[in-house]
Amino acid sequence: MKFAIADPPYLGRAHRWYGIGGRAKGRGKGRADQHPEAYLWDKPETHINLALNLLHKYDGFAIACTTHSLSTYLSVIPTHSENGIRILSWIKPASLPSGSRITQSWESVIIKIPKDRKGRGKGKQMVDYLICPAPRKGFPGSKPIAWTIWVLDAMGVKQGDKVEDLFNGSGMVTAAIESYLSNE
Repeated sequence: MKFAIADPPYLGRAHRWYGIGGRAKGRGKGRADQHPEAYLWDKPETHINLALNLLHKYDGFAIACTTHSLSTYLSVIPTHSENGIRILSWIKPASLPSGSRITQSWESVIIKIPKDRKGRGKGKQMVDYLICPAPRKGFPGSKPIAWTIWVLDAMGVKQGDKVEDLFNGSGMVTAAIESYLSNE
């Protein structure tokens, strides 16, 4: 089966973190790459196109997103239980404060589980949340290894499946996928 993990620049934050003149100050340890077209990810239609592509091209997928962009994705992803769509929560203890009065300490993860991997006994029993801190050093937005393993388990990935990391920023997700599939 064919799976994908999509951790795109978050809606409304792409240019700030990855655009020319934003917080991305060039390549180097802990710095994001600059992308002249980062602003495109600040448009809802770019995220909608990503969701439609995932629905048509992959048996299963995961999309990392903030609570602010959840409604954009769910406007095109059919969430009926028979479609295998679930919304998971990555809870990040000790989250850094933001410009908001309310610190965002969790992120949404939308997953699609293939039909033959949904039921009890079809994979590891697990919960729909992960409590794991975000990496404090390195590439902004990078995910911890535990996050990738949790997502792969939730989608029901097995050895022999193909899993693509669609947004290979720090390389952590790709490395975790390779390790997972070789040890599965």
